[in-house]
Amino acid sequence: MSKWRIAGLVLAALLAIWLILRGCAPQHEDERAAQTPVPAREVFHTSKPLRVIVTRPGTSIAQPSPDEWLERELRYLLIRGRMRIAAIDPSLPRPFTLQIELPRAVNTSASTPASTAIKLSLQAPDGKVERGTAIELNSGPGQAPGALEIMQALAKQLPVFLGATRIAADSGVDWTGFIGTDDAAAYDSFLSSANELLGSQGTGFTASSAPPRSIAVERLEGLTRKHRNFTRAQALLSVGYASLGGKDDASLTELAASNAQRALATDHSLATAQSALGLVGLRRGDWATALEQFNAALALDANSPVALEGLACLLIDVGQAEAALPVAQRAIALQPANVGARECLAYARLATGQGSDPSTSSPTTTHEPLEVAQANALHALLSGDTHQAQRTLSGSLRTRDAAWVDPVLQAASDRNRISLALQAITRAASDRTIDAVTELVCGTALRQADFVFNRMLRLHRQNEPVPLRLLWLPHTEFLRRHARFAEIVDAEALPAFWQDHGLPDYCAHEPAVYGCKPRVNGVKAH
Repeated sequence: MSKWRIAGLVLAALLAIWLILRGCAPQHEDERAAQTPVPAREVFHTSKPLRVIVTRPGTSIAQPSPDEWLERELRYLLIRGRMRIAAIDPSLPRPFTLQIELPRAVNTSASTPASTAIKLSLQAPDGKVERGTAIELNSGPGQAPGALEIMQALAKQLPVFLGATRIAADSGVDWTGFIGTDDAAAYDSFLSSANELLGSQGTGFTASSAPPRSIAVERLEGLTRKHRNFTRAQALLSVGYASLGGKDDASLTELAASNAQRALATDHSLATAQSALGLVGLRRGDWATALEQFNAALALDANSPVALEGLACLLIDVGQAEAALPVAQRAIALQPANVGARECLAYARLATGQGSDPSTSSPTTTHEPLEVAQANALHALLSGDTHQAQRTLSGSLRTRDAAWVDPVLQAASDRNRISLALQAITRAASDRTIDAVTELVCGTALRQADFVFNRMLRLHRQNEPVPLRLLWLPHTEFLRRHARFAEIVDAEALPAFWQDHGLPDYCAHEPAVYGCKPRVNGVKAH
């Protein structure tokens, strides 16, 4: 074979190899970049507590977010992704912060934004930005992105951004399934009810005077009928039922329990359903079950407003005011207008010797909630300060021109008028001008122990909540030393709870009072 023929074969082979390689290689630089594997992002360790802040251009982190629904939904999403969420508590060290910056008009009802990019950044406790990225939403021209579109985009990006260890980015797995629905209208309806019940302007779940949420409940009832697999909506409905009261209280409590149990049977990680079961236990006086459910809810979501309010009020009703105080403060940090949490905070402050606090008045009105005014007025009357009690009650809208107020104030200064005051209180209760709690507050303020215990035992027989928090105040020792104190304590099954979960605070100063002695095999030890 000549050397020219050999050279030709070599050239032909080289040409063939070049053509093969050229056909396999990407034709453009951007195609080559698209096929280059993305290096694995450093994992944000799940043991580090993380807080969520949503901002817009031109707003400060210190300002209240106008998009609290998104903060709440992101906390839920991160919890489901096995991330650890920091408790909203100013006394704790600053945690890592996931900041979401929205375009100026990203809102379900806003006009078209100038940009549809969402910026994400992860900030260390010292404020240093550790990582950042941007998500471009795919809204059509002239359209503002909806709530579901925003959440779906974040649910796809966050596992990769945080390096979630249980998510494989190359397998297409993300957090969108945690949202609970892919129907935009259903999600908007869910958010509307969640804002009413769980938002910062929510009025709570334990106070009888809190405005009814029947509209939110009706909306959720229709939503769960149409979307039976929307488990989050069913869990929220259970909380909605627990927030309602009135003559149908028993049936509403049953509905709350059944809906919560069905939701948990499908998804055991729903803090709202756990909280609803806690409220059910609280209403039934099943202290141990309520405590277990509230703690389970807070283990899932440390910022559950329902569980925080419920736990604070449970602790104050079983006489553990020192433990109730910080929990109530956290509940109010989440829901400043929460009437139930504000009432329980007022009693916790009084029981721990901190006195009344002007900060317990609701920032949304110029007047205190009636429950808070009553607690502070009771403290003033028991301290002998009738003028302060009058000023406190006059600041409550609901007490203006109330026929029972003046007789009670007069009887506090003149014991000869007590009979007239009790008649006025009883008449107001019969006319439903006041509720059972107000009736008991008045009886306590007049130091009428038999009146108080008669009304408490009647509420117990009617399976209605008993305001036991009245028994633990510094100036109500006359109730604790009364012969009938043991009767109501036993009726409410408090000794069994104290045996397993700690004695009430008053035992530290009044060890001889009923309930402070240890029990052996269920029998009180002497």
